[in-house]
Amino acid sequence: MADNLRVFKDKDYLSDFLHRYWFAPPVALWRSIEAKTLATLDFPSPMLDFGCGDGLYTEAIFGKQPGIFGNDIAAAELPGARNSGVYQHGVQFADGHHLPYADGFFGSLYSNSVIEHIPDLQNVLPELSRVLRKDGLIIFTVPSDKFRSLLDGFRTAASKQEAEAYATTIDKKFAHHHYHTADEWRVLFGQVGIQLINARYYISPATEAQWDRMNREYNIGGRSLFNLLASPRLRPLGYQGLMRNIVRDRLLPKLRSLYDEKVTDSGGGMLVVGRKMER
Repeated sequence: MADNLRVFKDKDYLSDFLHRYWFAPPVALWRSIEAKTLATLDFPSPMLDFGCGDGLYTEAIFGKQPGIFGNDIAAAELPGARNSGVYQHGVQFADGHHLPYADGFFGSLYSNSVIEHIPDLQNVLPELSRVLRKDGLIIFTVPSDKFRSLLDGFRTAASKQEAEAYATTIDKKFAHHHYHTADEWRVLFGQVGIQLINARYYISPATEAQWDRMNREYNIGGRSLFNLLASPRLRPLGYQGLMRNIVRDRLLPKLRSLYDEKVTDSGGGMLVVGRKMER
């Protein structure tokens, strides 16, 4: 039986991610809850981080240890991932249609906030299944089927038409192509020889509403004084360390209750876990 990777199960991810992602506070809130959710699981080694980005997120959960592979199609992110020390077995430029790994190579495959950006998921899942060994785990964190209706802009819209228009704008802004229910995940997984073993919500309704408001407040992806001051191009001026500490110290007590909030029957994110079956 393969060993499991070490995971930081007792870490205060909210504090950690406000430090790592101080330049995008709503991202820090959402990703800290995702990390806390993922840290409850076991990840058999070796593991593929599918859509690894620059490695900053995976480092927060797993640190630097053998057994982690990475791949992404965002070429600009790959140098950071390769230099991070997280992926001691290498980082590949590859998408989900053609992965450069042998059949049944991985004990687990995880993907954080990536799968929703793949328009033809049905053409990618067979390849993800192929590289998993029998009994291997596939683990996704994705926006849930409740995501659109829990947006603050959706809930406070004056009409159904305005609510739908707002949600469509968010879909386009974040390049979200689908939001599946647990039953839909069961079917999708079943088609590629994977049994759904867990599908549960995270990100409470109140947390998603606050996340949506914060995206507007900080104008994530747009122009604002905050984004200008947080620009990597101004890092040599030396003030951003102080700015980071101010952001974290101001937001940590305000966001703590949202980070700690329990989620039951409705949430903006969904943890999806499947096990590869013998076909």
